Amino acid sequence: MGAEVTRSPRGVLALLLVGLAIVGVIYLGIGPGPGFGGVVDWALGRADLVDGFILGQIRAPRLIVALFAGGALALAGATMQAAFRNPLASPDVVGTSAGAAFGGALAIVAGIASSHVLATPLASFGGAVAVTWLVFALAGTHGRFSVASLLLAGIALNTLVGALTSFAVTFTFDSYQANSEVLYWLMGGLEGRTWSHALITAAGFVVFALGIVPRARDLDLLTLGDDSAHSLGVDAPRVRRRLLWLACGLTAATVSNTGGIAFVGLVVPHLARLVVGPSHRVLLPSSALAGALLLVLSDMLCRAVPPDVNLRLGVVTATLGAPYFLFLLARHRRGRTL
Repeated sequence: MGAEVTRSPRGVLALLLVGLAIVGVIYLGIGPGPGFGGVVDWALGRADLVDGFILGQIRAPRLIVALFAGGALALAGATMQAAFRNPLASPDVVGTSAGAAFGGALAIVAGIASSHVLATPLASFGGAVAVTWLVFALAGTHGRFSVASLLLAGIALNTLVGALTSFAVTFTFDSYQANSEVLYWLMGGLEGRTWSHALITAAGFVVFALGIVPRARDLDLLTLGDDSAHSLGVDAPRVRRRLLWLACGLTAATVSNTGGIAFVGLVVPHLARLVVGPSHRVLLPSSALAGALLLVLSDMLCRAVPPDVNLRLGVVTATLGAPYFLFLLARHRRGRTL
């Protein structure tokens, strides 16, 4: 998938971990209220009630969601790119993100989003699972599917579900509050995230990542092609289907709590591959850490701008990722590998 400049895997992982720790402290310390001194006092249990509430109930859960959401999207992207043997694959390709957006929009339009903090995440998770299942059902024949049929079904369902989401939004035109809530959620953001959202995002990451990371060798073999994988003892269709479901689970658990976050799953695995090489034993954790770092930095930018600007997280990641996506397309048109 292109030329890589491999470096010490342990060194890269250690650098990413140190970078995450530093950025995490900076993230907690910026903004009105407690600064870096307040973060230290909070960590030592010496913060007053106001600073403790700001750090413990507002900034910390938002940081946890950003960390695990970025890691989940990047890990899902690395998995899908290997499973499809397509460097342009991303978590959006099988309709998971579109289904999550549709489910969340329906929850807001129906008025159940305000009934419980988990109402929108659960509705969007259900939409993600339903659309993903439908894509697999349409693309499969006797439990098997081709990559081409899955991509076509994903594109078709993405278009259909996107239209249905837009149709659902039209029902909120007479309500400014509901309309703004739907549009803000569709553009992605971490405002108002609580420990419930952090728990769902973190648990989803851990559960589905534990199913993917031990299959790093299978991902390496899938990149060689189904015949080569079969000759080395891997049932490529079955393994691919299982890995894609796990990647969809990562995406659904994330998008259901963050709204639409674009391009993280596409761009981050490419950047990680350039640094650590194509071996998924190293690529998977590197992608997860890099994705977490990217999303935390992006959300830090959203928090740094004046509140009246209303910069959305999905807008930031799209602005960062779209030029790189166009660069990949240009390389592909010139016949170069990605």
